[in-house]
Order: sequence, then structure tokens, then C-alpha cells
Amino acid sequence: MALADDVYTASREASGSFPPELDALVDFIADDARPTCILEHLTSTVVYRNAAFDTFVATDPSTPGWFESLLDVLSNAPTPKQPSSGNIGIFASQLWSSKRVGASWIAVFTHQHAPDKVWLDVQPHIPDVQESSRIPVIPLTRHESDNSSTRSTSTTLSSLANSDLDTPLEDLAVDWLLHTHPNLDPWIDFLIHHNWQNTVLGPLQSWSPILRQMYTTVLASREPRVLYWGNDLCMLYNECAKFVVGEMHPKPLGMPLADVWGLAVHTEILKMIHTGVKRGKPVCQRDYELILTRYGFPESCFFDLVFLPIPSPDGHFLGVCAEFTEITEKVLQKNRQLISKNILENVSKSTSLPDVWQAFVRTLEHNSKDVSFAAVYTRTKSPSIHGAGTFQLEAACNIEGLGAHLPRSISNALQTSANDVIVVQGKKDTLPKEFAVSISEVGSVDTAYVLPIVDLDGVHLSAVVVLGLNPRRSINPSVRQFTESIRDMLFKSVALFSLPSQQREARAISQALSQELESMTLKAEKSEQNFTRMLRDAPIGMCMHRRDGHCVYVNDILLELLGMSKVNFFKAAEEGNAWREAVHEDDFETFNQTWAAAIETGKPMGAEFRVKPALLPNEVRWLEVSAQQRRDQDGNLEYLYVWLRDISSRKQLAEQKLADALETKRRSEIFIDMVSHEMRNPLGAILLLADGILSSLPSVSDPAQSSILTAEARNSLVDVAANIQLCARHQKVIIDEVLTFSRLDSKLLILAPEKIRPTETVQSVLKMVKAELDYDKIQGSMALQPSYTDLAVDNVLLDPGRLAQIILNFMTNAIKFTKNSDKRHIVISIGASRTQPSADDCEVTLIEPRGERVETAARRLSITEDPIGEDIYLIFSVRDTGCGLTETEMGHLFHRFSQASPKTYKQYGGSGLGLFISRELVELQGGQIGVHSEHGKGSTFAFYIKTARVEITVEPPTAELAQTSISDHMRVVDGPTAQKPQTADLHVLVVEDNAINQKILAQQLRKTGCAKVHVADHGQDALELLSTTTFFKYVGIDQVPLSVILLDVEMPIMDGLTCARRIRELEQKHEIVRHVPIIGITANARVEQIAACIEAGMDEVVTKPFRVMDLLPRMLALVDKHASVV
Repeated sequence: MALADDVYTASREASGSFPPELDALVDFIADDARPTCILEHLTSTVVYRNAAFDTFVATDPSTPGWFESLLDVLSNAPTPKQPSSGNIGIFASQLWSSKRVGASWIAVFTHQHAPDKVWLDVQPHIPDVQESSRIPVIPLTRHESDNSSTRSTSTTLSSLANSDLDTPLEDLAVDWLLHTHPNLDPWIDFLIHHNWQNTVLGPLQSWSPILRQMYTTVLASREPRVLYWGNDLCMLYNECAKFVVGEMHPKPLGMPLADVWGLAVHTEILKMIHTGVKRGKPVCQRDYELILTRYGFPESCFFDLVFLPIPSPDGHFLGVCAEFTEITEKVLQKNRQLISKNILENVSKSTSLPDVWQAFVRTLEHNSKDVSFAAVYTRTKSPSIHGAGTFQLEAACNIEGLGAHLPRSISNALQTSANDVIVVQGKKDTLPKEFAVSISEVGSVDTAYVLPIVDLDGVHLSAVVVLGLNPRRSINPSVRQFTESIRDMLFKSVALFSLPSQQREARAISQALSQELESMTLKAEKSEQNFTRMLRDAPIGMCMHRRDGHCVYVNDILLELLGMSKVNFFKAAEEGNAWREAVHEDDFETFNQTWAAAIETGKPMGAEFRVKPALLPNEVRWLEVSAQQRRDQDGNLEYLYVWLRDISSRKQLAEQKLADALETKRRSEIFIDMVSHEMRNPLGAILLLADGILSSLPSVSDPAQSSILTAEARNSLVDVAANIQLCARHQKVIIDEVLTFSRLDSKLLILAPEKIRPTETVQSVLKMVKAELDYDKIQGSMALQPSYTDLAVDNVLLDPGRLAQIILNFMTNAIKFTKNSDKRHIVISIGASRTQPSADDCEVTLIEPRGERVETAARRLSITEDPIGEDIYLIFSVRDTGCGLTETEMGHLFHRFSQASPKTYKQYGGSGLGLFISRELVELQGGQIGVHSEHGKGSTFAFYIKTARVEITVEPPTAELAQTSISDHMRVVDGPTAQKPQTADLHVLVVEDNAINQKILAQQLRKTGCAKVHVADHGQDALELLSTTTFFKYVGIDQVPLSVILLDVEMPIMDGLTCARRIRELEQKHEIVRHVPIIGITANARVEQIAACIEAGMDEVVTKPFRVMDLLPRMLALVDKHASVV
């Protein structure tokens, strides 16, 4: 399988003889440094092989018959399992791979290039790179190789096909160093029989398991890997890394690094290891140079090195694995490209031919790692037909002692070389002695490339360049390509200076003018195209008008904005106004005046107007028009440039911002009103109760009464104290709900998932309400559904605080509606499901979640920890035996500030926020909430949330009931000392929907001595009671006397404002014979709200909280003012 000596010549002769589908591939791999060949799939015939492949075959195959073994592996592989690409195996100490090309061809290649070791005296020149890319060869089959082939011992497709696939993988022995078998790789077999007893590591059987495991992993790698073990950094390497130790192999196996490479290398490796440990990451060395003797000479090789530390089970250092990735060809290619670039830049600055040669050698003198020296010889007299002549030394670098003329041996070789590049070598006795220079720390130059530089006629020589190759560089096609590129650059530079000076100058001027003219023409055409394209593709409307209104140009965007066709627009323009049809009728007069002013005054025009496009008659657009005049030298208007832009979105945005601002203000006011109302109501009751306590106590200054506390007084104090606690708890619930709602509404609520047991959270809620359950004699319990126990739910990831808040809201409602029932039971049930539960699973009617909450839940439910189990859904329900709800009442639930019915607040209290907040919290956790109830049979509130199992059991923090304490900073006095107001004839109507506030206020008024205190729950009740009083004109024997009305503003059925208006309307109709004194009572203290009360007909307004002793003087003054006391 040796290559012919004229391989490059053959490539030119057979160029173009390949199938069309292989053309691109052959062009690509022709100059590739990796040995590559192309096979015909069915016959395994080699139809093409590149120069690197021939060089690899010709140098020294390490295994006889390796190519036949490779072909057998390809042909015997089972067709269904044959991949389109992949590794074949190791043959001739190289890893070979295959790649299917179409249906008929297979490319076979190795991952590492083999240096060209064919020392040629003359290598034919390839004048064209594309022409040299094809090297056809005589077809090569397996029968042309050695018939006594020895199969590669590496694992192949054939051996895989015959393996026992029924053997369990766990029974396979992969520690090849201890478990031998007949088909062992030769390298593994060599290691097993190596004399380890004489190494620092000792016999294989004494190695630690982790050492054998790491070395087995290194041996399995197809890339060079070296293992340094222990404090001594004993070396172990795989077969691909033999080059690291070179001729020392196998002595370094198992030996300390210092004994192999010396203390200097040992110290350098130690520094790398310590650096990596301090930085906490592997150490990487890029472009690391190693001098290796792989092919009979010391070669500069470049690698990317990665040192991976190997930790022990307790985290301490055991060793380090060095990964070698060869990048020699990449580094050399980069260096050669830089050299070529520098040569081209320096030579192009030359002004004469001698300057060209001086610039060339100066570039190579200090910047080339591939060229050891350079010498340039120029022609001194007319050459013969073969290019021979006398050549004298013109310039040189990095070499001394050269003669004045070109050595004769090279001159003779040039006469028969057909002006091709020549390679001369010392080992072939073709390198002249004066070129065999010695390079410090590198060695003597043994190879030089001779580059003939021809004249313009392509036959005669004008110069000869000799380049000495770096002794540590291998000879391969890439080196030849590099030298040929240098020759081509020099040829072009010499040809430029070979023209006569006048001809060269005239030609340069002509070329410059032609190029300038062509450039200007292209620029003008491109500028015109760009301008036209800019007008056409501009994002705004553009047009150009003459003074008479005729349109010269209009783009499509302007027509689209106006909703007009081009025909209609130009027709309207000819009539003098192209915009009349489009401008909105309300804006046309203003627009017309602005347009006329722009033409007459010459000032830039700017205006905003509306249009009504014909295609969309119901749509009104806002447009912004700008215009600029173009005038001639006399100041007369030539053209009017107009730009039109759609500003509808800007107008809509401004309107929307205004509406949003008003809506935000309205919501803020509603929120403040609600907070004020719900906080002031309980506080008002607390103050009134405090007054009741003080008024019930006997005077301390009276010795006869100071020690007497009647049973009635004691019971009164107990009742008052109980009501104070109830109001305080109610106020806390309201405040908590309002704050939670505020966070939800502002999207500031954050979930904090923890690892918890749901059952413990439920139990903590039961503990919170235990005192209330006991007080109302309600039996509360927890029940686990079969689905929960079947799934064995233990620890899950949830926010325990939010879960408890939802269940506590349900429990609070259940207690309210159950405490007056005959049967009093509340059960909290827990279920689970692997899939999203349905309404039947929850036994309730589920409320559809809102879209924005679903998206928010999807973002917030991303679990950062890795659960060991699947995602699951937990189902919670609270079932009570209370009064139940009707269908209509259930429809009002789960909305903000909404309760089942108006009487709910009166009878049970609450703000209407609890269930709404619960719904929000459930949906934030990826769930749904719902209710099922029957009037008179109880209710079931249920929800499900999404969570995930977690492995570690974490005890959730025990939820403790927050105790609320109220400190009353009140001054205790010795009984009432001030003069009591004269209230004996005062008849008062208290209109208040809150039962507690109503009761307390009525009690306090009675204690002050009022003749009679009536109560009403809302405005409608007040009107009915008012109709029976002396204020009505219908006189009757049983008419009720009335002096003043204390009218609450916020009430169900009929609020205070409506009631006051109705009373004043009855007065105007003379159905009420006298003015009814009305004092409004409200928890909303804004000026606008107080003004609304006065406007509705109230005489005065008192804001909560207030004291009765402060209210009575105002009541008496108002009654006296209107003389309404009966």
C-alpha cells in the first residue's frame, strides 16, 4: 500500500474523475492532515485517499494487515445496527472512525494526523489550491493487503455482534486489571504482566479499589490520559498517552514523577495542583508545548491540558488525572496565518524590488517559529530556457556563512523541477552543507524548502527563496501548503515591479480612475435605491405637494393612515385638496387654516387632527402632521414636504392613564373608607363600653357606696367586659383581612413554602379555635380520607401560614353558623390525589380560577428543591352542621366585601373579605376553592392546592394563637361630678345596623336619663317607625313622641343618606309636619363624605368613635333650635 512518488502529479492528471456527490468532500479532505480514504459501500473498494493517508501507510504500520481488519469490521457489521457515523476501533495504534456519505460511499478517517516521513528530493508544485485538492489513487481492496493479517485486539463491531447479550450487566467484570479473559486488549494484557513489584505502587493485587477504578476509567478513554497518584505523583497512563513518555516507556509506569521527569517538572505540577485546590476548580493549560519523540525525532507538540483532582471519600487529595487534547495543527495553522499576514503587509509597502526581499526576510527574522532561516537569491543574467542562470545572494536572516551564489546542487535540481517547490534534506544528502545550520536549543536544520519565483511569462526564474524548516516540525501537506502560499505572495509582488515604470504608472492611474468612477456610480445608484426604499419602507406617512396642492409623491403608509386609495388621493389633489375626504368634519376647518398658514407664512407646520378612514367608518384615528417648505432662490414655494404619524395609541394611552389615575384614586378612597369604617365601628363600641363601666361604678368619694357593688352592677360589668373582648377580636380579624387584601391587591404577597406535615397544620388550627369551640359547645375534629392514607402522604412542600389562614377562615365561618344549631359538629377532612381533583373529588362546586391568578401560580409554584416523589394535590374541606345557605346566597360568596345576604353581617359580623382572601390564597398555590350547602342542613367549604413530596421530615413550627390584649388608658374618676344634661324629655331614635353598637349606644343614652330610646336596624325600619311619631300630620291617639334621630350612614337595605333624603322629601310634601332633627353617625371622616351627609339632609354629622357625654349637648342644642320637643 505504498504511495507513488509522483502522487501530486497524479492528482492533477486525474482531476475531475470523481462522482459529482463526492466533489465537495474530496475538495475538503485533500489537504486535511488527518489520514482519510473513501470506500465504495458494497465492494469496500478504496476510490480515493488523501496524501496524509498515503503518508501514514508508507511510513511504518505498527500492525501488519490492519487495513484488511478494518475493512472486515465495516463489511461484517449487522446492517440494521450500522450507524451513519461512529468509531470503528483502534488499528495501527490509531482510533479510526467512519461516516456514511449518501447511499454508496463511506469515509474512513483517523483522529490524529501522521507526520509525513517520505523524504522527497523534489516535490512537484501545485499551482492552484483547488487543483491540488484531489488525489485519486489506484483502487485498494482488502486483498491487496497482507493475507496473514493479524486482527486488532480492540473491541470491534464483529465481536459485539457475537457477545452474549443475555448476561446481566451487573455480572459483567469491567475491572480488566483483575478479571482477565481471552479477548483482552493487548495493552491491558501488557499492563497485567508488567513488573509492578519493582514500582512504588507495588503489585496490582495490593492496589486500593479506588486506584484500580480510576486507572480502569483512564484505560477506557480514547483520548490521552495520565494519572498521577499519591504524594509521589506516581505515573499511570493509557495507550493513547504513550507519547508523553516516548522512548522511556514502560519504565515510568508506577514510578514517581520526580524520578521520571526530574524535580523541575515535579515542582511545576505541584504548583498547578495547589493552584487548582485554592481556586476550587480544575487547572487548565492552553497551548502547552511538549517536545515529544513520536516519529523518530524530537517534535514540538501543543496540547490543552486539564488537571482534574481526585478526592478521597472524605474529600482529601488522592491524585490527579491529566487530560491531553492535542491542538498542534491548530496552533501551527494560526502561527502560519499570522506569518502570511505580516509578510503581505510588509511587502506591500515596498517601493522597489530589492525592498520586497528585505521586507520579506525582516518579517521572518523574529516572528516565525516554523522557518529557521530564509535566504533570497536573485537572477544576475538572462536565464536559459529552463530557468537556469546565475543567482546571487540578495537577502538572508538567521543564517551566516552563505556563499555569494546559489549552491549548484539546487541550481541543477531547478532545471528539472518544472518550477515546482523542492524539498531538500540532509538525510537524503540533498541539503547543501551551508544550509545545515544549528539552532540553539532546537537542533540542526535537516530540511529546507526551495521556492522558485518565476517571471510574468511563467517560465523563467527571477529569484529563488530557500526556507529552512524548524527541526522540531514534522513534514506534512500543511507545511507544503504554507510554503506555496508564501511563494504565491512573492510572485505577485515581483510581477508588480516587473512592469515598466511608465506603463505601471499609467496602468495604476487608469485602474484608479476606473475604480473611482465605478465606485461613484455604484454609490449614486445605491443612494437613489436607499432613498426610494427609505420613502417606501418608512414607518410614517410621507408625501410631497406643489404649491397648487398637486401631489408629486405619496407612500403607502400615508394612504393607509388616511384610509384612501392612491387613485382617490391623486384625484382629490388635482382638485386642490387631497385631505378633504379623510379629515374628520369637526377638525377640517382647523386643519385647513393650518395648511394655508404653512403655505403662506413659510413656517413649519405641526398639528393634530382626527380622521375617519373610509374602510373603518366607526374608527376614529388621531394623526399628527408635520410639514416643511422648500423654496427657490427667490423665496417662492416649490414643494411642501409632509410627514404623517399615527398618534392614536398615544392619545388612548393618555386617556387610559387619566382613567387609571381616577380609578386608582377611587379604589384608594374606597379602601380608606372601608378601613376607617371597620376600625372606627369597634373602637366606638369600646369607648361606649368603657363609659358604661365608669358609669356603673359607685363613686369612690361616697363612703356609703364605695364598698357596695350590687349583683346588677357586677353582671353589667361582666357583660360589658365580654363585649369589649368581642369587639377587640372582631377588630383584629378585620385589620388582618384588610392587610392581607391590600397585599393581594398590590401583588406583594409572597409564598414561603416549607417542608411540613399537613395533619400537624390542621391540628394547630383546631388548637387555635379550641377555646371558642368549647365556649359554644361545638365538637371539632379532623378526619383523614382513604385517598390520603392510600398515597401515604407524609412531608410535603407548602406555606404552613397561608394554609392555616385558609382553614382558619373556614373554621371561623363554620363556628358562626353552627353555634346556634341543635347539632354542633365541625369536621376538617384531608384527602390527596395524583391528578388534578375534580368537583366530585372535592364534593363541592368549584369556582373557576381567574386567568391572571393561574399565570401567577405557575410562576410562584416553581419548586427549587428536588422532591423524591411526584407532584400531588391535597384536598381540604370543612363540613359543619350549621344553618346552611341557599343557592342565591352561595352565589354571593368568594367576592371582595361580599357576604351571603345582608342579614349575615347583622347576625354574624365579618367584613366579607375572609372567603375572598381564601380564594386568592388557594389560586396562588395552584388550586381551586368551592362550596356545597343546603339550607338548614349545613355547609361544606373545600379547596385543593398543588404541592410535592419531600424526603426529609421537618417539624413545622407550632402555630400558636396570638393573644390580643387591649390597654385602656382611661382616667378613673370618683363618680360623675359634672352637671348632667337635661334629658328627661328627650326621645331618641337610634338607627344602627351593627347590633353591638346599637345596643351599647341605646344603653348609654338610657343611663343619661333620656325619656325613651327607640332602635331601628336600617333606614327602612327608621321610616316605618317615623311614620308612627308626632312628626306625621296624621294625628292619632297612639302617636309616639320623638325628638331627634341618630342616623348611621353605612347600612344594608337602606343606608343613612337615602333615608335622610327620603325624610326631607316627605317634609317637602308636607307629609311630615315639622323639621326632623337628624344627626348623622359615620366612620368615614373625609371632608367629601361629611359634605355628602349634609347635602343629603342631615343637620349635623358625628364621626366614630365618640362619647355619649360629648354627643348629648349637641343633641339638645339641635332639638332646642328646631323646638321639636314634644
